[in-house]
Amino acid sequence: MESENTPWYFDPLSLLGLLQGILIWLAMVLFLTPEVAWISFACGGLIGFFIWLTALGYRNSRVAKFTIIGILLNAILSSYSAWLAFG
Repeated sequence: MESENTPWYFDPLSLLGLLQGILIWLAMVLFLTPEVAWISFACGGLIGFFIWLTALGYRNSRVAKFTIIGILLNAILSSYSAWLAFG
């Protein structure tokens, strides 16, 4: 289970939940274009959803919380890309 003594930035599962959507968006921006990266929310949201369900199943609230934050950050970045593409 989670250890309350270690900070969140030393927990690899918390970092995975937080950064997975951002890294998917960044990879799409680097290898494609920022205008195409709006579709990263479909990938990042779905992957984040299953990480969140797994964290809930293992009763790891810190990972679940950081995964929700990561999904929201991915939604913000994807919205920016959608604004560039369709705005």
